[in-house]
Amino acid sequence: MKQFPKEKILENNKLLFARWKTNTVSTKQYILMQENAFVFVIKGKKIIFRDKEILEVNNRQLLIVKKGIHNMTEYLAEDGVFEAIVIYFNDTFIKKMKLFDDVSIDTNQPNIKALNQQILVLNKNKTIESFVVQYVVYIQENENNQTILTLKVNELIYLLLSTYPYTRQFFSTIIYERNDLEDMVEKLYKENYTIDQLAKFSNRSLSTFKRDFNRIFQSSPAKWIVSRKLSDACVLLLNTNKSISEIAFESGFESLSLFDKSFRRHFKITPSFFREQPVNQNDKT
Repeated sequence: MKQFPKEKILENNKLLFARWKTNTVSTKQYILMQENAFVFVIKGKKIIFRDKEILEVNNRQLLIVKKGIHNMTEYLAEDGVFEAIVIYFNDTFIKKMKLFDDVSIDTNQPNIKALNQQILVLNKNKTIESFVVQYVVYIQENENNQTILTLKVNELIYLLLSTYPYTRQFFSTIIYERNDLEDMVEKLYKENYTIDQLAKFSNRSLSTFKRDFNRIFQSSPAKWIVSRKLSDACVLLLNTNKSISEIAFESGFESLSLFDKSFRRHFKITPSFFREQPVNQNDKT
């Protein structure tokens, strides 16, 4: 799991301003966002993947991302550089603003794109663009005045609420909505993380993670993950001509031997024998 990177930063106890610049071609990967963030793309594009949806964010847009795990990559600009300003903010920062008073909601705003309310993309206007210029100067000049940084982010949020009233709902869910455990597990069950790591990614203690997991899935994390991988493998065995080895790795198993052992334990037959059986006999998944 990769954490969203930062090259040069300014920070206080509730905000962190980061400048990210790279000339390295990025691959599609999961990024752990430990805090919520505003992302201003300066050069290149940010690409967000969620289920079957793909969202491109360019330098004319503002990306707002909730903390959690997101599948992302970057496209370099023509000069071979990707650059962005990232402002991290925690839940408490939003809560203390009391930004829900006297703000109407218009769900038909044309300049908003959202993916299941975990990510919001807004088209920048001239006023928002002016904030980007100021943030770049603050970072370049190392202007780490906590009062100024806090006021500027407050001003940006109030501007967004005024320009795009729908953002009120998005910000409110940051306060009242816990991390979506089910969504996170569906993303990561093939990645072979430990249960301790999954608990950390969900911002839960290990005991709370196991308790919440059992409540949602009626199973322990380890048992559910193996069962889900085997279910995926069964679909591939019955509906593709891929080799057993290909199916093992595509289903998230670290080795062919582990896949074979898990399959035999669960189904009492080998993957090859399972593939040869009539479909109506294979409903154990």
